[in-house]
Amino acid sequence: MWANDVAQKIIKERPNEKVYTIASGVSPSGFVHIGNFREIVTPYFVAKALKKLGKNVRFILSIDNYDRFRKVPYGFPEEYAKYIGKPYVDIPSPYSENESYAEFFQNRFLGEIKKMGIEVECIFQADEYRKGRYNGKIKLALDKRREIFDIIDAFRTQDAEEGERENFYPISVYCANCGKETKKILSYDEKTGDITYSCECGHTEKINVKTARNLKLQWKVDWPMRWQVENVTFESGGMDHSTSGGSHDVAERISKEIFGYKPPVYEPYNFIGIKGGGAKMSSSKGRVLTLTDLLNVYDRHLILWFYAKYKPMQSFNLAFDNDVIRFYSEYDRMVKAYFNGKLDAGNSEILSYTDVEEDYLNYPNFSYLATFLPIVNFNEEMLANLMKKENADPNSSFYKERLKRAKFWVENYGAEYQVNLLTEKNTEFYNTLSSEEKSWVKKTLSLLDREYKTSDELQTALYEVVKYLNLEPQELKKTQKRYFEILYNLLLGKEQGPKLGIFLMAVGKEKLTNLFTF
Repeated sequence: MWANDVAQKIIKERPNEKVYTIASGVSPSGFVHIGNFREIVTPYFVAKALKKLGKNVRFILSIDNYDRFRKVPYGFPEEYAKYIGKPYVDIPSPYSENESYAEFFQNRFLGEIKKMGIEVECIFQADEYRKGRYNGKIKLALDKRREIFDIIDAFRTQDAEEGERENFYPISVYCANCGKETKKILSYDEKTGDITYSCECGHTEKINVKTARNLKLQWKVDWPMRWQVENVTFESGGMDHSTSGGSHDVAERISKEIFGYKPPVYEPYNFIGIKGGGAKMSSSKGRVLTLTDLLNVYDRHLILWFYAKYKPMQSFNLAFDNDVIRFYSEYDRMVKAYFNGKLDAGNSEILSYTDVEEDYLNYPNFSYLATFLPIVNFNEEMLANLMKKENADPNSSFYKERLKRAKFWVENYGAEYQVNLLTEKNTEFYNTLSSEEKSWVKKTLSLLDREYKTSDELQTALYEVVKYLNLEPQELKKTQKRYFEILYNLLLGKEQGPKLGIFLMAVGKEKLTNLFTF
């Protein structure tokens, strides 16, 4: 498990920390998508690894609700253009009353990570800036603004313009008149801390850095400043910040040279896609899938498993197509082996990060639910009676929870997966059968006159249909396979399908008689 390696690296670099502060951050600029979730889950796994090693851990999430509103997102009312330049915390929510823009999106995301079982200490940056917590650091940055400029300039490809260094200030001011951001600083007095700024709205004002509550450091300075303030020992970041000469490289130098703080251990992470989705997710362009979308289809253990089994720099695709069935089957199989002590060490370690407990084994088979819901015309009572034959308990919370997800998936994504029973007899195929093979079909119908407590009882009876031939084991296996192919062709028009025992029970005697009688 990659998080163990990261934890060991952190301890090696910082062996004497009393508390290991693991940091993450999001901006409530819109719906937080499943790619952004890697910003949370990567340090979450590292925090778990450190705790397993007996370390005291503080896991923090910085909510950057003091960032400015940059552009109107896809699907928003155009009138929101009037708020461009204001902090998210001061803009009304487009979807709810009595909430700010920031509150709506951050509350939604915090609710999602709570459903994921993730506990984190939230730090709301608007609160921190407005109560003056960072004013001393802002003054330090202003006093060393020329040094900061030199660091940033060292990473730029174009030459600085004349006078640019002298007129550089690493802060923004939210105008006291219109509330919008301005970077037009007219003067700064290092001795007194007085700042004079001018805004496009026409407002000009003198404020003092020690007492002002409307100042904000620019991103590449704000980030390392918070490393020092929170004593951060580890943080991860997306590829957009992690390229050579990118914002993280700049932040590291500012951290060391301006704030005198050793930068935290850093782990970049790659992007996540949706199978068949193509373009990168973008809140501003309306191409997003959120944790809620994932939780509608997958339970939280599988979601954690997806993010745990890939190293942060490995990109991967999350599926909403027929691979959903494969992922459920694979994970369920691993969990069963895990609690039976038969899973290999590597996969066992990964599963330990998915918060799975032994009662997970009470979940019914997702594939069966998704397969047979359409066959019984979404009659949940009929499905419950069928699933009892699979030893499932329809009254349990496990059954109800998984049924809800299976139903959502079938209705929204699983159209291609649905098993479509033939509406007419497959006479053309039937006429290709030998007389002996035709007798197997008649025997199958007679088997359905009996009552079976479980679908496995019927499955066993099906395997015995051709045993009268007294074949050698290998030949018997081939003949049984041929027999099953015949049934699938008469039912579906193809050679494969769902497990036959429970499938025949789901279809029912009346339909089978129609399809098997020639």
